[in-house]
Amino acid sequence: MFNEGMGYYLQSIKSETFIILLHTFTFVEYTFFCLYIYFILPQSILKKILPFLWIGFIVFALIDLIYVNTGIEFDSFAIGIESIIIILLCIYYLFTQIKGTNSLLIYSTFNFWVVITFLIYFAGTFFLYILAQGLRYDISFRKEYFIINISFNILKDVLLCVAMTMKSTDTVNEQKNGFPDLDEDLFISKKIN
Repeated sequence: MFNEGMGYYLQSIKSETFIILLHTFTFVEYTFFCLYIYFILPQSILKKILPFLWIGFIVFALIDLIYVNTGIEFDSFAIGIESIIIILLCIYYLFTQIKGTNSLLIYSTFNFWVVITFLIYFAGTFFLYILAQGLRYDISFRKEYFIINISFNILKDVLLCVAMTMKSTDTVNEQKNGFPDLDEDLFISKKIN
């Protein structure tokens, strides 16, 4: 909540530091999401294209920052493109999982909940961020922006908490290989007969 309040304050006083932080956050956020998708995608053509997609977006966002926005405005165009790319990557991941043979229990995996979380978050805030540049001086829009943004951030955090509760498939594989599940050994006392 403090982070959102500080961001709202810095945006309201038209701080250049806030704008630079937004651009930097866009680069970092997109980079981490692309890395995550790269590691969870099965071998496919998209996995080979993803590094080039990442480089293309970073170059586009830098051009937008330096020549179009000149670092003084909210980067709603770059965030819009980032949102579209992330939504499409999420849909592609879900499509490959449903198309696969193990689609029956897809909802019980960590990766499913993380991808669903970001799909919902970026779909819910897409138009909000697109409109933010043009309407950021409108007081009623600021109030609605704050409510919608906080709501989707809370939903994102709750869904990520759900994802954290999912048992990793790696742990199941380790148990098959004979390695103990350390979480169960630490927190559940087992009686030896």
